[in-house]
Amino acid sequence: MSEIISKIKKQRTFAMIKPDGVLRGLTGEIVRRIEVCGLKIVALKMIKATREQIIAHYPMSDQAWIDRLGEKGLSTFEGLKLDPKHFLGTDNKSEIGRNVAKSLIDYMTSGPVVPMVIEGIQAVDMVRKLAGHTLPFKADMGTIRGDFSVDSPAIANVENRAIHNLFHASETLEEAVKEITLWFKPEEIMEYNRAGDDIMYSKTY
Repeated sequence: MSEIISKIKKQRTFAMIKPDGVLRGLTGEIVRRIEVCGLKIVALKMIKATREQIIAHYPMSDQAWIDRLGEKGLSTFEGLKLDPKHFLGTDNKSEIGRNVAKSLIDYMTSGPVVPMVIEGIQAVDMVRKLAGHTLPFKADMGTIRGDFSVDSPAIANVENRAIHNLFHASETLEEAVKEITLWFKPEEIMEYNRAGDDIMYSKTY
């Protein structure tokens, strides 16, 4: 087998069950959904994240990312025909984005999280598909967010909190590599053969 194909079959991504997912008792169900589709969890732990870890995890210094957070909130206000200035005192996307980033740190350090490393064919895209849309009210039924959460950035912004969407999944392979390195030591990541791998990933005839 070529090295390129081997890398595709054994691609690794990062995911994390957020505090609301842990506190609602959904850890087992989320892990089940990841494993039942054929993906392999090769590292997993429950921890209380520090502010420093969350600040390192999210691109807090990236203005474009901050603005994108603000734009998500503003678009939801627009969709609900609400005036963000009335509820938030501003319609500036950067200001709103900075407030969201602060709320995100508070949220992600409010309770236990479950970071994990997941391995399998095109794992990055597969886990994103399982997760569903970042905004729960837009997530399809059958996805983790679509089945178990129904939050809106407009409501979250008004209540001065982060959106509760249960689950984080790396968007790109490059992001996955960075996040795996941040949350796990090399010796914490396991190598093992899962029962059924030969049926799912190999020629059997």
